[in-house]
Amino acid sequence: MTIILDNYTLPEKGKLELNIQASVEIVITAKEAHYKVRWWLRDNINMFVDADPPIFVVGERYMWRVPVYIAFASSPKYSNIGVVNVDASTGEMLDLENAKQAIIEHIEKKIVPYLPPFKLKQMPAEFIPKDIPPAPLLVVPEDKG
Repeated sequence: MTIILDNYTLPEKGKLELNIQASVEIVITAKEAHYKVRWWLRDNINMFVDADPPIFVVGERYMWRVPVYIAFASSPKYSNIGVVNVDASTGEMLDLENAKQAIIEHIEKKIVPYLPPFKLKQMPAEFIPKDIPPAPLLVVPEDKG
């Protein structure tokens, strides 16, 4: 497990004393926080967006910081596209609207422009069933609003 001390001043060199007299009731495990964030990402952002294992953060709140990545079959994994924080003592996912917006903006500005163009592959004729009629074409009406 990695622990991050949030807003803790470090000297450039020399002795570092950590005088942390604190306790917290951890009611949600790292695994539970990870699972919770993974499903939230799939339900609210995209099925290609997933979560790496959480990091425990000690600051004003004790929380699990869950790093977010996106991966496609034809591209490498793009790590650190955002984070979702989960309060370790309540299990509450924190500031979800801002986290969602930050992740979506990162994807749109720093990943999408560099993805290879999508090309629909044509099925070879020998694999197209001859005895099944093709599905009807889906026509979406224009939005007049």
